[in-house]
Amino acid sequence: MYPKAIWKYFLDINFFNLVFSLTIGFVLDFFWFFILFCSFGILIGFLVYNLFKKHEYYTYYNLGYTKSVLIKKVWTLNFLISAPFFLIYILIVKT
Repeated sequence: MYPKAIWKYFLDINFFNLVFSLTIGFVLDFFWFFILFCSFGILIGFLVYNLFKKHEYYTYYNLGYTKSVLIKKVWTLNFLISAPFFLIYILIVKT
C-alpha cells in the first residue's frame, strides 16, 4: 500500500510514546522504559494521537488503513525494533 503513511503514523505515535516512556523511565528505572515503550506506551501514544490529531485518521482511511490495522503495524514495528535493544540491555545488566 503506502509505506510512507505507515512510517509517518509510526513516528507520530512513537513521539508521544517516547515522551511518556522516558518520563516513567527516569522516575522509576531504565528497565521500565523498555517495558513501557514496547507495550503500554503505545496505547498512551494512541490515546494522545487520538486527542490531538484525530482528523488525520481520515487520510489513513482514504489510503486504505483502518485504526486497528495501524495499531497492529505500529505494535509489530515497535516490538521488532525495541526487542534487540531490550535483549542487549538484559545481557549487559546481567553480566
